[in-house]
Amino acid sequence: MDNELKKEIINCSRCALCMEVCPVYKVKKTETSVLRGKFLQILGLIRGDLKFDKNIKYNLDLCLGCKKCKTACPSDLDAVKIFSYVKSEYMNLFDKLFYGSFAFKLKILSLKILYKIKYPLGKYKNKKENKIKPKEKIAHFRGCATKAIGTKFFIPYEFKKEKFSCCGLPFYVKGRIDLYEKYKKRNIDLIKKYDKVIFDCATCFDTVKSYEELTDELKNKLIYFTDFYKNKNLKSNKKIKIAFHKPCHLDNETFNEIEQILNNIENVQYERMKGFDECCGFGGDFFIRHPKTASNLSLNKADNIKKLNPDIILTTCPTCLWSLKFGIKAKKMNIKAYDLMEFLHYFILIKD
Repeated sequence: MDNELKKEIINCSRCALCMEVCPVYKVKKTETSVLRGKFLQILGLIRGDLKFDKNIKYNLDLCLGCKKCKTACPSDLDAVKIFSYVKSEYMNLFDKLFYGSFAFKLKILSLKILYKIKYPLGKYKNKKENKIKPKEKIAHFRGCATKAIGTKFFIPYEFKKEKFSCCGLPFYVKGRIDLYEKYKKRNIDLIKKYDKVIFDCATCFDTVKSYEELTDELKNKLIYFTDFYKNKNLKSNKKIKIAFHKPCHLDNETFNEIEQILNNIENVQYERMKGFDECCGFGGDFFIRHPKTASNLSLNKADNIKKLNPDIILTTCPTCLWSLKFGIKAKKMNIKAYDLMEFLHYFILIKD
């Protein structure tokens, strides 16, 4: 293991601030499910006191990658990065195959089929839209999970449906750093071809922005879709009450912009719900690997939605949307869950 990573692990003061924010710990309530407990196990591996086994492997996998521990940590330790490199070091041949590109494509296909069975998409009325031909070359970064659940992407400008690779995060968190680096390089090469690259998935946006090789010039090309709705006069045809679930990977600046947009829609009553930024529990394919933990977090989120009782709950992450629908259905609530992009396109009018 890299000496710098070893230093980071040793620098953990075991202050337990991560316990207060870790969504997994809130459900599991075990020392091995929280950051400091996992770091102690890794320290045992480094010192030779422990051998890597299925229990340590399971505990390291009990991570949603939400980065809440990093935000709370006084030492700014990056747990996702550390776990990724530890998994990479102890990865066997089966792991490499199971977390490889072909297996990932099969997982996405399975998610697509499962989602369509459980939550068939409603039929929206076709909405005529005048597409403006921009002077800039614009491309859309369509995420893997977004493709799986089939949400649509709309902006009032013509854009290229570029074939970007996966942002790489699903491989990174499993320890397949080699594949992450491969996809990262390809995405950066494609970004260079455009003046703007538009994102509608919070996780993809956060991951691509964090590419260390991106120059400031390239970072400035990365735009969230809500940028096209800022300072617009928006209106709903009927009065509705809405809430918004903030995905873990949505940065605060973009979240504030989203709240401003929602607050400025005529006939829309937006309220910030309790626990708006608490993890919903699904985190990519975490809900498949750890269904009980994910379900508990999703149901907790549903309880907060129920207390506010909006007509519609919105989010900007495909697996968060899945989690919201799961919780709403389990609690038998008459509340609709939508991706913010589709909500703004199908239900909101731009007045000017």
